[in-house]
Amino acid sequence: MRLLIFTIAVLMSYTTAVFAQSGVQFRTELNYQQALELAKKEKKKVFIDFYTTWCVPCKTMDKEVFSDPNVGKYMNANFINLKVDAEKEDGIALARKFKVSAYPTFVITNDKDEEIYKFAGAMKAPLFVEKIVTGIDPQYRTEALAERYANGERSAKLIHDYAFAVLSSGDEEKGMKIVDDYFNSLPEEQKSAVENLFLFERYATNFRDIKTQYLVRNRDAFVNTMGADKYNTITRRFLRLELLTYSNGFHFKKGTFVAEDYQELLKIIQKTNLPDSLSLKHLINIAEVQATRDLEKIFNVMEHEFPNLAKNDRFLMIMMFTDFKENRVLADRALGLIDKYLHEISPTLQNTVGRIQNELTPKGEIINFLNVSYQEALDLAAKQNKLVFLDCYTVWCGPCKWLDENTFTDPVLKAYFDENFINIKIDMEKGEGIELAKKLEVRAYPSMFFINGKGEVIHKLTGAMDASAMMREVALNKL
Repeated sequence: MRLLIFTIAVLMSYTTAVFAQSGVQFRTELNYQQALELAKKEKKKVFIDFYTTWCVPCKTMDKEVFSDPNVGKYMNANFINLKVDAEKEDGIALARKFKVSAYPTFVITNDKDEEIYKFAGAMKAPLFVEKIVTGIDPQYRTEALAERYANGERSAKLIHDYAFAVLSSGDEEKGMKIVDDYFNSLPEEQKSAVENLFLFERYATNFRDIKTQYLVRNRDAFVNTMGADKYNTITRRFLRLELLTYSNGFHFKKGTFVAEDYQELLKIIQKTNLPDSLSLKHLINIAEVQATRDLEKIFNVMEHEFPNLAKNDRFLMIMMFTDFKENRVLADRALGLIDKYLHEISPTLQNTVGRIQNELTPKGEIINFLNVSYQEALDLAAKQNKLVFLDCYTVWCGPCKWLDENTFTDPVLKAYFDENFINIKIDMEKGEGIELAKKLEVRAYPSMFFINGKGEVIHKLTGAMDASAMMREVALNKL
C-alpha cells in the first residue's frame, strides 16, 4: 500500500506545477566506481544513462525527459545519476558489462554493483518514472509477479503489471501472450469494463490486433464505459495507422494490396462514425489515388490535401516523397512542399527530413576518395598536415549507399572534404578492413573516423546523416 501511494504521488506530480526545481543532475565528475561509493554513503542507488553521440532518441530523452523538473525531483532524490557514452573510453567496457545493445539503455544498480533493473528506449516522462518506480520495487519484480501468475491469480492489475514487466525485459512474444490469454478468457460483458480498458489503451498494438478489432466493433459498450471523446481518440489512432499504410503507398509498392481488406477498413471507418474534427477522409482521398501508381496524379492529390492533414500525417507523407526523385519536375515540387512546412517539423526529426531533401536534390560528383591503403593515407595526412577521413562501410549496408548517393555528393561538403582531408573508403569485411575494424572497434555501419597522421582518432561519426548535419559536426569539432 505504501508503494501504491508513493507511485500515485510521483505520477500525480505531472499535473502539478513545480517551481525552483531543475532536471536530472548527472554527476559528470564521477566515474562508475565513485558513483557506487557515493551511493553507499548517501543510501541511494546508481542510475546510468547509456547513450551515443549519434543516437536521436537519446537526444529526445535529454530534451524532453531529463530536463523535466518532476523527473529531476524524483531522480535526484533517489539516485546518483550518470551519463555514459557507450562508445568512448571507460563507457565501452561498462556497456559490455551490462550487455547494452541498444540506445538509450538505462541501468539501475545498488551500491554493491548489482544490477537491479534495466530497460531501453525513449519514452514520455510519466512512463519513464513509472517504469523505474515499479522496476526497482521487489513486489513488482518479474519473478514475484510470475509466481502470483503461476499460482492462478488473474486480476486485471496483475495482468497489467506482469505483462508490463515482461515486455520491458524485451520478451515481446511472452508479454503479449499474457495479455491476449487474459483478454480471451474474459466474458463478453467484462471486456469493456473499466478495469480492463488498459488492454486497449496500452496493449492493443495495431488495427489487426484481436483487441482492436473488438474495440471498433463494439462502439456502444465502450462509449458507455469510457465516453465518446476518449473512444473516438483511441479508435482513430488505430484506424489512422492502418489507413496510412494505404495512403503512403506501402501496400501498392510492395504488392501486398488486398482489395477486400481495404474495403473492410473503409466500412469500419464509416460505421465508427467519427466526428468531423477526427475525419480521415483526406487520407482516404490520398489512398484512393495511390492505387493508380500514377506519380503525377498522386502528387497532385497529395499537394491538394496537404493543408488538411494533421501535422504528424504530413511528416509521414514527406517520408515517402522519395518516390518522386526520378521525376525532376515532381522532385522540385516535393522540395517546395517540404520547405513550406519545414517550420513545423520538430528538431529531433530535422535530420530525417534533411535526408529526404538530399535524395530529392540533383546530385553532383562524390567526394574524391583516394585509392590508397590506410597507412598510405596516414602518411599523406602527416605530410600535408591534414586529417584522414575514413569511411568504414560494407557492401550490404543500405545507409552506407545512402551516404554515397546523397551526403557525399553535396557540393559544399565535397569541396570542404576534398580540400581539408585525405579521404578514403575501406570495406570492413575485406582485406585490411577486417583488422582495421577490430583495431577501431567498429560495431555499426556506416562508421566514419577523423584520424591524424599518427593514427590517433580525433572524432567519430556513426550512422547516415545529411550533408548539413555532417558539416555541423565538422564545425563543432573544429575538424
